[in-house]
Amino acid sequence: MEKNYNKIVIEYIDKYLCDEPIFLEEIRNYVVHKTNIKNKKELDKVYANINVIINRMNSEKKIKTYSKGIYYKPTNNILGEMPLDKTKIINKKYLKNNNGKINGYITGEKLFNQLGLTTQIPNTTIIVTNNYNRKDDYKVEYLNIILRKSKIKITNENYQYLQLIDILANKDKINIENKKYNEIIYNEYIIKNKLDFEKIIKYARETKNKKILEKLFILAK
Repeated sequence: MEKNYNKIVIEYIDKYLCDEPIFLEEIRNYVVHKTNIKNKKELDKVYANINVIINRMNSEKKIKTYSKGIYYKPTNNILGEMPLDKTKIINKKYLKNNNGKINGYITGEKLFNQLGLTTQIPNTTIIVTNNYNRKDDYKVEYLNIILRKSKIKITNENYQYLQLIDILANKDKINIENKKYNEIIYNEYIIKNKLDFEKIIKYARETKNKKILEKLFILAK
């Protein structure tokens, strides 16, 4: 039976290019889907077999471990073996999966820097994501990010609206160096992303922050 698991695991990993994060959870889901096993006792055996296969592939240097539950196929250049780019882990795990489903967005100083509102570059990046459910923020040290639970479930349709609301909410908390704040937010974010003002107001109300609505009306003048 293990040989069948071995074939399925290799089949899944072979789909990935070098320097792409491969999550143990995804490998497990793929094997379970292919074998159609649902019994908990059998699932435990499957997971144990997968661990054995992964450890063997690690020892054979076919894959490498980035951190617990995260693997990749290494690539080399003239300088030697290249480490996995951690931004790929962040993007896939917390922002946008392989199927194009958006699960989160960047906020805080990093976002303000990207918009040209400040030259400050934060040591850590704050990410609001569906893939985090704790009440308080949590710092993932090895990725140098801070995770924050979203007040509203993030989707492909609403993430830019929720990101805009965060921009408005953080205006007084971040040192804005660009005097054209209103112009940039209006032209480079709202207009450029074709956001609908009725939807902006709708999501702003769902956050139950009256100050955001006030700032929005000032912005729209």
